[in-house]
Amino acid sequence: MSITHFWLVRHGETQWNASRRLQGWLDIPLSSVGIRQAEQLADYLRSPSFDAAIDAVVSSDLSRAFETARIAASHFGHAIEASPELRERSYGVYEGQDWAMLNNPLTGAAAVNFRDPQQDIEKGEALHRFDARIREAFEALARRHQGRNVLAFAHGGVIDIAWRRASRLSLDAERPDPILNTSINRFSIDGDNNWTLMDWGRVGHLEISALDDIV
Repeated sequence: MSITHFWLVRHGETQWNASRRLQGWLDIPLSSVGIRQAEQLADYLRSPSFDAAIDAVVSSDLSRAFETARIAASHFGHAIEASPELRERSYGVYEGQDWAMLNNPLTGAAAVNFRDPQQDIEKGEALHRFDARIREAFEALARRHQGRNVLAFAHGGVIDIAWRRASRLSLDAERPDPILNTSINRFSIDGDNNWTLMDWGRVGHLEISALDDIV
């Protein structure tokens, strides 16, 4: 059975990551820190330590992901495929707001439960719809690139969904570890759309890891 292997990378840091603001579909550029992280990732992907033969490079079309891909993966010689389907979850009216306040009922703020799979997000995506979008996007890539190695650049929420799919965990299960900027996460999808977790959260290429988990 043909198996497609994915190396899924989170974009480099943005200023909004550092200030803990919810980005979603807003097109926030990389910060100087994020650019440096992408350059460190490029050094690793060029090194003998990374020995996979990459056959295709795809990225979310949001600039923080696409620019990370351009900096880190251009040396592979593949045109970077920009995919709106790999965008972060749309948080609608909550984009741009402080993440901690939105999740703290004691502040008197919205206290939206973004982990509730069925909760509607005004002008945004309910979690179950986001999950379906990401599942369909990667399974379509697996069909298009059967038996190949795909390097993908996306967002924290996208990586969270891939982790849950490959780990066979529910959307509201607690995740023990943060998803770090420019972390490398590996999984595969076979011809029957079975997802398999292979390796997760690698950041050894970074000099300093910012422990952010903000999308």
